[in-house]
Amino acid sequence: MFPDLSAHPEFVNGQSMPWCEQLAGRTGRYEYPWTANVEGLAAETVLTEKLVAAVQGRVLDVGCGHGEYTNRWAEQAVEVVGFDMTKGFIQTANEQYRSANVRYVAGSTKQGLPFPDHCFDVAYTKKGPTSWYKEGNRVVRPGGSLIMLHPGDGNGEGGELGEAFPGLFAGPASGTPTLDRIQERLAVSGLTDIRMSVLKELVWLPAADDILALLCFGQSDGFSQYVSETCFNDIKTQFDKHAEARGIRTTGFYYLIEAKASFK
Repeated sequence: MFPDLSAHPEFVNGQSMPWCEQLAGRTGRYEYPWTANVEGLAAETVLTEKLVAAVQGRVLDVGCGHGEYTNRWAEQAVEVVGFDMTKGFIQTANEQYRSANVRYVAGSTKQGLPFPDHCFDVAYTKKGPTSWYKEGNRVVRPGGSLIMLHPGDGNGEGGELGEAFPGLFAGPASGTPTLDRIQERLAVSGLTDIRMSVLKELVWLPAADDILALLCFGQSDGFSQYVSETCFNDIKTQFDKHAEARGIRTTGFYYLIEAKASFK
């Protein structure tokens, strides 16, 4: 029913460096353009509640994007530092979300964190990378808190969009590749008192336009026009077929990790 969109010459893999740079060039912000109505408690809300209790002193946000979430901790912390690999997002952060005690640094966690040992009291990531755990243990003071929220595995659950729009989205998949990678990295991180919980988030997408926006997020104008012209009628047909009163319900999974920096 639907073409292989990844074969389009302007398609860019989501979350890759080129994709992030393209999104930053287009909007300057990592911000979803579709409507998503959460049923119950959102995973991000759970993270925020944890941080309200933990934030103090000097705070590091790893994968800070355009800085809006980073800047919200300015009144509670002595200093907040946002770190992100995408210079376009850092530019927006500096222009729009920089309180007096907030600053931003561009760089990649794969090359380490460019900060001295034990210089932060708290570090966190909101749906950011998993490659910084060992460095996080180094830059956070012994006994300091690290809180990480990552998209997780359905392990056979979820995948509703793949069932409603076969070929456009992945369906339910067994296995836990994300969890496996996280556990491998935690095992060599040096972090202590590690606690992990799985959060299940139910989200309603109320219109076919939201499906289109999700598909085209971060992509080029040419790609977006192609998808609209070749797929939208069938997207609307499938949406009407599968939607309930509130739209199409999707299930997302997240890993929430809480840990302490070691005293070694």
